[in-house]
Amino acid sequence: MALEPINFFIIEQTLRILPRWLVRALVRPKEVARHVDIDLRRINPIDITFGTDIPRISIYFRISNMSPFNLILDRLLIELWVGQPTFRRAILERYDVPKRSSREDVYFSEQLTIPQQEQIRKHVNGQLISEPITIYVKAYFESKVGFIYVEKILEHRDVPCKGKGRAST
Repeated sequence: MALEPINFFIIEQTLRILPRWLVRALVRPKEVARHVDIDLRRINPIDITFGTDIPRISIYFRISNMSPFNLILDRLLIELWVGQPTFRRAILERYDVPKRSSREDVYFSEQLTIPQQEQIRKHVNGQLISEPITIYVKAYFESKVGFIYVEKILEHRDVPCKGKGRAST
């Protein structure tokens, strides 16, 4: 519809000048959440390294905010599965996500315990993990309309594993 961008612009300009309490009455957080997307970054989103003194996993997320509101990522809860639940952690660092923008620098890094390493190694075929890694994310954002909640299931295949690491005894 051709009028939609014009209407969106007018609504955005009106919402910008209204007091916060009135914006909260007019716009529901669920409406804003529909315009927020969480995904893995496109290039090398997951890195698993066994061949260092401290084996670790690193994950890079891309957050897109196509809403008319600036957002602040308050926390991102992560549950990672490699065949079965591997760990639950959180990103507690706050990130600004300006309106109509994306950022790909939301970073998570975790040291892998010996049981986690063994569990991941069960699924390594050569240098790749043979089954998809599934990440359940729950994100909470601050905004002018209140807290925004976004939940997503992310899946990534053919994740490389670097190094062999220590053999378990």
